Amino acid sequence: MEERTTGNARRRALTAIGLAGLAVAGSQAVATAAQARPGRRLTLTGTTESVADLRGTAGTADGDQIHLLGYHAGTPGVGGGVLYWDADATEPDNGGTVFAVTGVATGRWKRPYATRIDLAWFGWTGTGTGNDSPKVQAAIGALPAGGTIEAGPGKVRLEDTIQVVGVPIVFAGAGVSDNDEYSTQYIVATGADDGFHLSGVRGGGMRDLQVRGSGLTGGNFIMTSRNGTDGNYMLTFANVRFKDGYNGITLRGANTVRFVNCVWNGFNGQQVILLNGVNNDSRADPVEFVQCGIAAGSANENTDNLVIDGLGGSIKFIATAILFGRHGIWLKNTPGASIPKFLYFEGGGFENAHGVPVLLEAGAQAQFTNVYISADNEHDNVRIGPGFTGSATFSNSVIRGCGRNGIDIASTRITVTGCLIGNNGRTAHPTFARTVTGAANNGSGKVRITTGAAHGWESGDRISIQGVTGTTEANGKWAIEVVDEDTFDLPAVTFANGYAGGGTAYRHGAGINIRDTASRVVIVGNAIGALADGINRQDYGIANAAADVLISDNDLNGNIVGPYQLTGTPTAQTRITGNKGVEQIDGWLTARVTGPVTDGLFDFGNLLYLDSQRIRVVRVTRVVGAGTCNVRLDADGASAGGTAVAATTAVSTTSLVTPFTVDGIGGPRRLQARVLGASGVTDLEVQFGYQLVS
Repeated sequence: MEERTTGNARRRALTAIGLAGLAVAGSQAVATAAQARPGRRLTLTGTTESVADLRGTAGTADGDQIHLLGYHAGTPGVGGGVLYWDADATEPDNGGTVFAVTGVATGRWKRPYATRIDLAWFGWTGTGTGNDSPKVQAAIGALPAGGTIEAGPGKVRLEDTIQVVGVPIVFAGAGVSDNDEYSTQYIVATGADDGFHLSGVRGGGMRDLQVRGSGLTGGNFIMTSRNGTDGNYMLTFANVRFKDGYNGITLRGANTVRFVNCVWNGFNGQQVILLNGVNNDSRADPVEFVQCGIAAGSANENTDNLVIDGLGGSIKFIATAILFGRHGIWLKNTPGASIPKFLYFEGGGFENAHGVPVLLEAGAQAQFTNVYISADNEHDNVRIGPGFTGSATFSNSVIRGCGRNGIDIASTRITVTGCLIGNNGRTAHPTFARTVTGAANNGSGKVRITTGAAHGWESGDRISIQGVTGTTEANGKWAIEVVDEDTFDLPAVTFANGYAGGGTAYRHGAGINIRDTASRVVIVGNAIGALADGINRQDYGIANAAADVLISDNDLNGNIVGPYQLTGTPTAQTRITGNKGVEQIDGWLTARVTGPVTDGLFDFGNLLYLDSQRIRVVRVTRVVGAGTCNVRLDADGASAGGTAVAATTAVSTTSLVTPFTVDGIGGPRRLQARVLGASGVTDLEVQFGYQLVS
């Protein structure tokens, strides 16, 4: 079987070896053709300059050969090659591999080929000035069992949708490039229609080319759908640059689709990539993105990057960047029956979105590992809604830089571990405030605030109000209940004074915000506070309104207001322990002495020996019924390390500036309270608060 590369070599040799030499070269080419049946005479009849001339020249006998210099006159070597005469053929002229001769009903000139076709064989010139869709469609028709269509370098202009039904076709270019003048360019100029429509295709894809749009008002670069009951299977897109489109790709009825080293940028439609989105019989599963870049573009603030809508599963991202546009990844369920499943994201990350980088509204499982998630706007970095009914995990990731919360959780079974979360709440500043235009009684005795424009907030948000005159009780930091787009209530503020004018309001953000609808939330081993880079205005490391939580062993230093805000009602499922940045007491050493008190040692009622543990003493609380004295903690009859503090008839609490450690790991140590300098003391009560170190 002779492919185009061999034909090109023959044509390049033409001027050097002359016609006599061509007879030998041409006969070798056709002698290996699969179409050469036994008994066929292989004779070179000469040359022809173009397809136009070829269609006026009939073969004289079955198997005759002719050398086509070029498809078009004046362009030798482009679309040419050695063809043979099939004297019995009657199939239609397809403009590339089969040519009919004018006035000849039986007999066709044919190209020898197997599974690879050069688009230049069909008259493609690479200028991109005319509609090349018929040429591409004819090339597909010439590969009834599938194959590769090569093009380039040059421009292929598509003004009609390319239909691929059933057969695996690979569109191959001369190399991927971001430059519009180099390599292979498929220019999609189909208006509101799709560029490529793959239906029931079992293989194929694209490689080493660029697909870019021209004047598109709708549609997709690529759309997949079922062909009856047949879906698409094993599609691969490698080293492809997609740019300047409306929607990028919609995958429906697709199984095992892989994108490798592909880049999308400059899309102004609904989304760059959509999986499913119509019904739950058209799922895309599994789909992989490996070392890809997906970006709607910095100018396209309302275009989502990747949407998984309805039934879809095993969507995997490896070392992929999702940038700009509105939402980064959005899991939702418009069809309503089945939810997205099994989203994995490892390496790479999200940045510069105008919406929420990771928005999980529906789904069964999502896992993010070693990911960077950041966006500088007024939304959350990660938002997990109450409709996300599965589980989500975030591990070893960096989450920073949004206008409200790093992670907002309203769902169940969410685990965050080993992450750096900080520098969120960046718009928590008067510079980003809404103007207050009114304050009134909401009808229930509370304050209702009106803003001059849509505030964009939601119930439960924490805001600061300042500069209101008249209704001065509204000034302060409050949680709000939204009434409509420009009105909200302050449930904690009683209306007392008429509004006299003025005022601004701005919203706060936390590292992690856990809503009262959340449950089985695990936040363990994270650093949540100020990061080394950027601006940090998050008020709390964690704002928690849920009861069913485990918040443990986090570093909560570096938050503007405090380590956490706890507003939920604790239950047996509430565990908040061992966090740095929190004045946390794991236990108390308590001693009570009734009646007269003299200097000496007194036992604790709840602990006599520190055995196999190490504690850190951080707090002392004490009071006496009368008189004064000093108290300290002793171990084995000597000071345990702290200094004595005064006890009087007023209850006093001292948080130790320099906490001290008592070590019982090497052996039991006898713990007692020592009274010093007692003067008329009666009824002593003292307790030492400690943290467990090990």
